Amino acid sequence: MGRKQDFSNSIIYHIRHMESKEVIYVGSTTNFFIRKAKHKYLWNKEGNHFIFPIYCHIRNNGGFDCFEVIPIQSLKLENKTELLIAEQVEIDRHRTLVNRNKAHTTIEEKRIDHNERTKKYNQDHKEDIKQYNKQYKEEHKAELNENSKKYRQEHKEDLKEYHKQYHEEHKVELNENSKKWREEQYYQEKIECDFCSKRLSKCSLYRHLKICKSKPVKND
Repeated sequence: MGRKQDFSNSIIYHIRHMESKEVIYVGSTTNFFIRKAKHKYLWNKEGNHFIFPIYCHIRNNGGFDCFEVIPIQSLKLENKTELLIAEQVEIDRHRTLVNRNKAHTTIEEKRIDHNERTKKYNQDHKEDIKQYNKQYKEEHKAELNENSKKYRQEHKEDLKEYHKQYHEEHKVELNENSKKWREEQYYQEKIECDFCSKRLSKCSLYRHLKICKSKPVKND
């Protein structure tokens, strides 16, 4: 088990251009000298760090010799979270940084970020998701129907109460929609029943055929 990190000598530091004094990066550490040496070692070394924005910026602006790493704040803290929060406070004070990520993200920010990424993924893969859902429903049709039936049985009273409350809250809207639907059906082209010659709308024919008294009875 590694040695427990000591945050009683935490440091917030800047990387800035020596000539312009422009701060381009804010960082935090519990061992400033090692962290500074690591920046100097990695800025032009091949590997995963090579494409980090901070090192790309240093290489494109004269190299590490044109920049300085300076401590700007010493803090006595209890844990890493407190250090990252302090770092983020300093990051928010500057507008010219090339920090790749936020040092600290709140739960609400994480939730918003997750929702945005989920929304983008759903938009980018709309057809794939549609096809997957269709295939899943076909393959699990019996299971889904059984689960749906079971749920309705177990929550019969809850569903009854929900529908009652919904109708109360949307009474005007539902009545308006119902009226509109009846008017549309009324003006639809009427057709005759083949058995009783009754004229009715196409959408009503299927229901009528179930109860039509003139319809011949099938003999088994």
